[in-house]
Amino acid sequence: MERSNVESFLKREITFLGLVASFVAINIGGALFSLTILAGSLTGPSLPIAMLVASIPAVLALVPYSMFSTAWPTTSSTYRYSQLLSPPFAFIHMFTLLLCMLIGAEPLFALTFGRYFNLLMPETAQLNPAIIGIIVFTVFYVVNLLGIKFTTRLQIFLFLAMMAALVLFVIFGIDDVKMANFSPLMPNGTMNFVGVTGILFTFCAGGLFVIDLGGEVKNASATYRKALLTSMIVVVTIYVLIHIVTVGAVNWETLKDQETLMKVAENFMPTWAVLFFIIGGALVACATTINGIFTIISRGMMVIAEEGLFPTFLGKVNKRFGTPHWALTFIWVVCSLSLYILTSPVAKGLGDDPVLLFGAMTNFGLIISITFVCIAGAIVPFKMDKVYEKSRFKISKTAVAVISWMAVLLNTLILALLCLLVKKPAMMLAVFVVIAVITYLILRWNMTRKGLTPPGKPTIPDTTE
Repeated sequence: MERSNVESFLKREITFLGLVASFVAINIGGALFSLTILAGSLTGPSLPIAMLVASIPAVLALVPYSMFSTAWPTTSSTYRYSQLLSPPFAFIHMFTLLLCMLIGAEPLFALTFGRYFNLLMPETAQLNPAIIGIIVFTVFYVVNLLGIKFTTRLQIFLFLAMMAALVLFVIFGIDDVKMANFSPLMPNGTMNFVGVTGILFTFCAGGLFVIDLGGEVKNASATYRKALLTSMIVVVTIYVLIHIVTVGAVNWETLKDQETLMKVAENFMPTWAVLFFIIGGALVACATTINGIFTIISRGMMVIAEEGLFPTFLGKVNKRFGTPHWALTFIWVVCSLSLYILTSPVAKGLGDDPVLLFGAMTNFGLIISITFVCIAGAIVPFKMDKVYEKSRFKISKTAVAVISWMAVLLNTLILALLCLLVKKPAMMLAVFVVIAVITYLILRWNMTRKGLTPPGKPTIPDTTE
């Protein structure tokens, strides 16, 4: 079966700073502003510790991710690296991830954007947050259509504004932190603490998906080697500081009444700083995450379409801008419909708070995909010497395997506990996995019926730059 290399139409425009900005912006995004209050109200003063624990699987995952991305930087790497282990399971987990992102992550950040935007408006001028979210989707749909260079430059600008807002939150709040607010450390018990680590998983994990932009990164192998670790250090440090201020400056029992981080900020920040925190922090954080997911997911759809499993038109790349325009259009339509429908009275049966539903689905998708890449990281180097030999991340194969399996174990534990904590979203995840399996079997059967060969394990090229 002959396939065109659509990746060749993409342009290598992403620099080291652009990659770091994308990693940090995807991680320090809407989740911080939509899930921090929820997590703090569940686990209390132990929130910063829960954040550190939640970061461990993502930090461990840096090892296989660094090995793969420096050996073979390519587009939709999450899918490609998983294919090296098992093409069928690669599709199943990627299709599950796609559903979780389109029906969970993007609606989560758009809804959060809408809610924070309304805080800037007089009550008589406020709109349905879902409508505001759909407008934001439309803006970043257009942004992504204009090419990766424009998208990355905008991401860098937004990233700098967001970091300034978060630093202000820490600077103004650190003097108000009281040690008395950290006792008792786990007022709601160990089970809630562990469950919150599952909710916080997305805080550090999402940025790992910048490996999917490998086909558009300048000097990609060397850039990934430096950017992944640098980005993770920035992310974890910022989160821990913000969480210390959140539960240290305000008694955790009042967090539910605070409702948003803006209300927390009002306890110790002047009016001008609160305003900047909403715009440069909350709104920009949600925007950067929405923008990043648009970029990454569209590349995954493009690659799978090239292989013949998705409709061919989803893989087409606009030659002028170097963007998969039909994949972006599909994402825009599905996300808009998901946001509108799942925040309407029709979806009340799935739970009273759509944020919990969206947040759980986001974490489920990330955990499953990252776990599968980690499994590949533990096994593939022993079966394909080329992966290990080409990698610029040099530690022993055994060390890579041990660390990868540790990440798999922790991810599995977090997934199980999260399923126990949020049962309805867990049932929804099970439906998504069944849909992914059935979809793969139907698509594979259809390709075979037409005399086409279903995609197998990819060949790593000798030249990757």
